[in-house]
Amino acid sequence: MKRFIFVIPVMVLVFSIATWMLNKDFSMIDAQTRTLIAIGASLFSGIITFFLMRSDIEHITEAHLERKNAKRKK
Repeated sequence: MKRFIFVIPVMVLVFSIATWMLNKDFSMIDAQTRTLIAIGASLFSGIITFFLMRSDIEHITEAHLERKNAKRKK
């Protein structure tokens, strides 16, 4: 579940950038096709992020919890 903290924002970011680029440069392609391409790009980036960030997420969340606990103690 911790991994989805990073996967979902990456997917949203990729979808919005892909949609913007496709609308700007490839407006002659049908809107439904552009949307499908953007969805595919966001799913692909989400899968890549899910597997590549496996060990990094553990360290990032631990560091975040440590900082949170340190602030509470002060």
